[in-house]
Amino acid sequence: MGYPRITVNINALRENVEYCAELCHSQGIALAAVTKCFCAVPEISEMLEASSSDWLADARIDNLRILKTKKPRFLIRVSQPWEVEDTVRWSEVSLQSEVKTIKLLGEAASRLGKRHSVILSCDLGDLREGCYFENKADIYATAEAVLAQPMLELLGVGMNLGCFGGVLPCQENMGGLVDIANDLRTRYGIGAPVVSGGSSSMIHHLLAHTVPAGLNQCRIGELWLTGHDPGLGVDVEGFYNDPIVLSAQLVEVKDKPSKPIGPTGGDAFGIVRQWPDLGPMRRGILACGRQDMELEGLMPQDERIRVLGGSSDYTLVDLTDAPEYAVGDILTFRLNYAAVMRAFTSPYVEKVYI
Repeated sequence: MGYPRITVNINALRENVEYCAELCHSQGIALAAVTKCFCAVPEISEMLEASSSDWLADARIDNLRILKTKKPRFLIRVSQPWEVEDTVRWSEVSLQSEVKTIKLLGEAASRLGKRHSVILSCDLGDLREGCYFENKADIYATAEAVLAQPMLELLGVGMNLGCFGGVLPCQENMGGLVDIANDLRTRYGIGAPVVSGGSSSMIHHLLAHTVPAGLNQCRIGELWLTGHDPGLGVDVEGFYNDPIVLSAQLVEVKDKPSKPIGPTGGDAFGIVRQWPDLGPMRRGILACGRQDMELEGLMPQDERIRVLGGSSDYTLVDLTDAPEYAVGDILTFRLNYAAVMRAFTSPYVEKVYI
């Protein structure tokens, strides 16, 4: 068993998922547990299958393909035109926003003889994917493209918040999505039962019971994986905030200056940094770098340690206030969502499940 290594506490994740499901279900909201961050590995996906989550959601076809589940599989990244057959084959529901792709999706569903449901993606201001909420003509045209395909069903509408523009859920944008769903139901005489508008950043609305009536699905990953609210940048009471931790080994510990010597430019990734002169520093080097980990997402469990940064292969830490650490010692870190994603994606990080 080597390093760097992430250790995943399945029981802590299970309790986080169940708390999410309890908060959602008590308000008539379905929980779609997002599996993309951990590449849908079976050690975690099997826990989700046995949990109270209602759907499993992922942005990658490759992940949906390996899921062993009786729950609906929801593709939450709009399909690339070349992958429409795989979308139909490996998911029951997908998020879509383009008329051309929907037509191809319907043709693929007909060829495969498999009905497929579509959630119409609407952009309520975060400016990522979706029909812009003020462009009713685009919303109607995209909905009609789904309705025109005999093997497709318009299951509802969905939106994404917080992932690009950092827009937080509020009564205006959440209610706006509900209004779009009601408009489509009236205009086309359809059920469109799903209004998928929630993410991890909706947790404080869930806790306060301020989610508008009619919004009935949340797609949540970060919250139950890290216990963290990405919108407000805080840990949420009632959730484990360290179910996944990184362990890495010190390969060098030396006293050196805190400020680089000589002219400086961009680092290995072209980033120009300003280093303050903090005097002599006890500096440690971990055998773990940006090829393995999102270094800005590392939070040392020993609060005396400070992460300085790193290169492809190394992470540098300030051990001045923790001088007892030596070569061979193991440092442990809590991880934010980006760091969890990078760790699971890297083949150089060992994964251990307890």
